[in-house]
Amino acid sequence: MNKKKAIEFFLYSFDITDAEQEFIDTLSLITTVVKKNRKEIIFLEGQTGTSFYFLISGSVKLLKTSDNGKEAVIHFAEPGEFFAEVALFMHNIYPVTAIAIKNSELLCIDSKKMLSIIQNKPSFSLKFIGMLAKRLSYLTNIIQNLSTMDAEEKFLNYLNMIKKDDNVATLNIPKGEIALLLGISPETFSRVLKKLLTEHKIEIDNKRIKINV
Repeated sequence: MNKKKAIEFFLYSFDITDAEQEFIDTLSLITTVVKKNRKEIIFLEGQTGTSFYFLISGSVKLLKTSDNGKEAVIHFAEPGEFFAEVALFMHNIYPVTAIAIKNSELLCIDSKKMLSIIQNKPSFSLKFIGMLAKRLSYLTNIIQNLSTMDAEEKFLNYLNMIKKDDNVATLNIPKGEIALLLGISPETFSRVLKKLLTEHKIEIDNKRIKINV
C-alpha cells in the first residue's frame, strides 16, 4: 500500500474522514511505510526506539520474556491497530518484543513529532486518548483473565472480547498462538475447544466461531 492510502487508513481508524490536506501532509512527513516478512522481528523488548507503529495489513505478536526465558503473549495486533505507542511517553524503551506472524505492512510513525501533533491538535488528541483508553481496558481484561479464570472461562472471555455484533468471533491467528496468549498449553486449548463444541456452547466454521452462551 502506498503512503497516501496508508495515512487514509490510519485516519479512518480514528473516524477521521475529512482531514485537512495540511494535516495529511504533516503526517506524511513523519511516517514511513515498512514491510516485514513472517517471523521477522520489528523490535525487541528493552530496545531503544523513536517510533511507534500502525498495522496496515498482516498480524503482529507482542510478547514479554521472563528472566527464565518463558514467553508471555501480551497481544496480537490486527490491521487498523497501532502498537508501541508507549514510545511516546517512556523514554523510547520498548517494553515488549514485536514479531510479524504474517507478512505485514506497517506505518512507522515518529513518536516525538506525533506527540507535537497531539499537543497542538485537540480534536485528534481526544480520539487518540480514546484509543489508548480502549487498549488499557483490553490489557486490564487480559490480566484478570490470566489470574482468575480457568481455561474454558479464559477462552470464552477472549471470544467475547473480539466478537462482532452478530456474536461471531474470527480467529485470524494460529490456535497455538491463542493458547500462548491465554496462558494455557496447546493440548489444554484443544480439549477446551472439543468440550465447548460437544456442549454446543460454540459453533466453528473454519476461522469463524459463533458463541452460544
